[in-house]
Amino acid sequence: MLFYFQRLRDRLYKSIRKNGINSEITKKISKRFDETLNLYYKKERQYNKDNIIYVKYIESINELGKINKLFSKFPSIEEWNKYAKEKELLSSESVKYISGSNWHYLRNRIKIEK
Repeated sequence: MLFYFQRLRDRLYKSIRKNGINSEITKKISKRFDETLNLYYKKERQYNKDNIIYVKYIESINELGKINKLFSKFPSIEEWNKYAKEKELLSSESVKYISGSNWHYLRNRIKIEK
């Protein structure tokens, strides 16, 4: 698997040099790399339901759903991080890491679920 990541990363760097960082080809390779990496780590990150990180993750996801429902608006990363710090919840980076998703995907998933 490590070899596959290295090959994909090398393709990404080559595309950045050749096509630029904002080209469609580079974006597709980058997205593929991110998805593959998240899928790999998602298999590795199995949390026991009694684990404090898992408990805080569930609390954070539930709170995001409540905020979305209450204000009819999903918080931005900055808004969430400020709120999470005040309420002792997980930051956006932690939520994204544990879920294996980006903020945009989380927003869509929570809007559908709630």
